[in-house]
Amino acid sequence: MEPVGYVIGNNGVDELIMIANPKYVDGIKLFDYVYYEHGDSRVLAQVIEINRELYRVSESLAPVVFNDGVKPVETVLIKLLIIGKKTGDLLRLPEAPPPVSTPVYLADPELVKSYLGLRGRLCIGYLASMQDVKVCLNEKAISRHMAIIGATGNGKTWLSVLVIEELLKLGATVLILDPHGEYVKAKDTVSKMDGVGLTVFRLSKHHVGDLTYRVGLMTADPDHIASVSGIDDKAIRIREAFSLAHRCVKLAAKAYGDPKLATLRNMERILTQVASGRRIQFDSLQNLFGTKYPTGNLSNDNKYFRRLKSVLTELNNLADESAGRHAALAAKRYVRKLRRLGVYAPLSTRLFKLLKVKHAAIINLAGLDDSVQDHVAYSILNRVLKARINYVRRLPGPKYPYPVVIVVEEAHRFAPGNGKKTLTYSVLSRIAMEGRKFGVFLVLITQRPSKIDQDILSQVQNYALLKIVNPKDREALLEAGELMNSNLDKILASLNIGESLIMGPVVGGQVPIIVKLRNRVLEYGGGDINLDKYWGVKEEDYGSRVSMMMGLKIPKLTIERAKLLLDKISDESLNGSVIRGYVNGARVEVDLKNEVWSCSKCKNSMKPCEHVVALLLKKAMNEA
Repeated sequence: MEPVGYVIGNNGVDELIMIANPKYVDGIKLFDYVYYEHGDSRVLAQVIEINRELYRVSESLAPVVFNDGVKPVETVLIKLLIIGKKTGDLLRLPEAPPPVSTPVYLADPELVKSYLGLRGRLCIGYLASMQDVKVCLNEKAISRHMAIIGATGNGKTWLSVLVIEELLKLGATVLILDPHGEYVKAKDTVSKMDGVGLTVFRLSKHHVGDLTYRVGLMTADPDHIASVSGIDDKAIRIREAFSLAHRCVKLAAKAYGDPKLATLRNMERILTQVASGRRIQFDSLQNLFGTKYPTGNLSNDNKYFRRLKSVLTELNNLADESAGRHAALAAKRYVRKLRRLGVYAPLSTRLFKLLKVKHAAIINLAGLDDSVQDHVAYSILNRVLKARINYVRRLPGPKYPYPVVIVVEEAHRFAPGNGKKTLTYSVLSRIAMEGRKFGVFLVLITQRPSKIDQDILSQVQNYALLKIVNPKDREALLEAGELMNSNLDKILASLNIGESLIMGPVVGGQVPIIVKLRNRVLEYGGGDINLDKYWGVKEEDYGSRVSMMMGLKIPKLTIERAKLLLDKISDESLNGSVIRGYVNGARVEVDLKNEVWSCSKCKNSMKPCEHVVALLLKKAMNEA
C-alpha cells in the first residue's frame, strides 16, 4: 500500500503535521482516519485540518514563477489528531512522536472499527468519513446523562429524535418536555415503529394532544401556584389570602374525603366571601361549596377538621380588616387568571398514563407562559423522581419499576445560568447529581450552553456537539467538563448540517467520534420556514424545472411525493452531469446529460420515481 503522506513535524504527542502525497491529495478529506506504524502496532489518527500552501520560492525566483507563465508548486499540509495505539482494549497515546518522513497510510474500515469499538445498541448513523462504519452508542452510558448542543438549524432535534427512536426500540420509558411543540408531529409517524407507543399530552384544550395533563392542587405548593398566577413576591398580604384559600379547600377535601372540593372555583368562592367582609361559618361551607356532605357530622377526632377550623379563623380575621378584604379581592383576580389557564385540577393526571415501557410521553407546553411551563415541568419531574425513589428504596407512595429517560428541549429555559433559579432547576439539579442511582437519566438539548446552569451541565458526561458558532458557548463547554481543546474547537467549526462530534462514555470515553446522522423515522416540526411559499419562485415552478432536466413530463403526484422526501436527502454530490445521493435510504444516481437514472429501491422504472425526483427537486431549489 502506498502512503498518502509523510510526517514532517509535530505539536506535542497528540498532534502531527503531514505533507500529502501529490497522488492522493484530492482523495484525502476532513475527518478521514489514517495510521502510521509504531513498532509492532499501528497508531490511528484523524485528519482535522487541510491547508494548501505555495511552495516556498526565493525572492529572486518569485518574478519568474508568477510572471513568466510557470505554474506555481503547491504543498498540501494536513494536521492529524492522534487517537492512539491499541493496548488490549485500551487506546494509549504513543510515548514519543514518530520520526520525520514516517509514512502515513489511509485506514481501512476494519481497522477503524477495531480501534473505536462502538459496540452499543443506539445506532444513530455512521462515521462522517466512512459510511461503512456504523456508529452505535452504548445505551448503558445514558445513565451518565447526555447533552445535545448546537447552533439553530444544525440538527439538534434531529439527533434527539434518533436517540429517542433507538431507546424506544430497546423498550425504554421516555418523557419529553417540549416547550415549542416540535415533537408533536412524531405522533403521525410512530406507526412505522413496530410495538412502540407515543402519547402527546396537552395543557390547553386549544392545543394538539391525545390527552390533557393536569397539575393537582391537592399536592401543589401554594407559593408556587401564586407565583404562576403572577402575584409579586413582595405582595405579602395578597399571598397570605391566596395561601389561606388554598389551604382551606385542600383541608376541606381531606376532611370530607372528596378531592373534588380542592378546586380554583372553591378558592374563588372563599375569597369572594372574605373580600365582601362576610365571615365564613364552618356550618356554611356546605352551601358555599355546594357539597353533599353535612358539615356538622365532622368531629374533633378528625385531624383535618381541627386544622380546617383554624384556617377559617384566619380567613375571618382577614374579613374583619380593610387591608385583609382588599388583599382577598386582589387574590381572587389572580385565582380567576389561573382558572382561565385550565392547567390546574384537584388531582394530577395519573403517573401511569405518562410512564410506560417502550413508550414516549410528549408534554406539549407550546403556548404557555414561561412560569406555567416551569411549574408544569417541575410538577412532572418531581413526581417521576419520587416514583423512582419510592421503588428503589421501597418507600410508600406512587412507584414506577423501570428507568426513565427525560428529554428536556430548550434546557436553558428550565435551568438558566443567569442566577435566576426556576422551580424546575431544583429537581433538574437533583436528577443531574443523583438520578443515576435511582434510574432517572437526562438528555438536555440547547443551542446556548453558555445560558444553561453550569453546575447542571458539569454533571453531564456525554456530549453530542453540532456546529457551534458563538465563542461564549464554546467557552461554556470548556468550563463545564474540560472536554474541549483547541483541536476539538476547530472541528466544531468545520461540522456540516447533520454531523455531530460525540464524546463521553457513550462512545467509549476515550476518543471523540464525528458522526453523520442517519435518516430518522419519526417526524418533528420546528424547521426553517419555506420562504419560497412567500417570496420569489413558486413551488409549482420547480416541477417544470425537473421535467426540463429529464426531457419528459413528471406526473404531479410524483412531484408531491418527492416534496415529502426533501428533508430525507443526504450526501448529495455533483460530478460533471451526474448527481448522486441518498434519499430516505435509497441510493439514487441521475445522469442529466444522457437522461438516465437509477434508484436502489425502485430500480430502473420507466419514469423517474419520487426518490429520483426529490434529488432533482433539491438541485432545482438550490439553483433558484
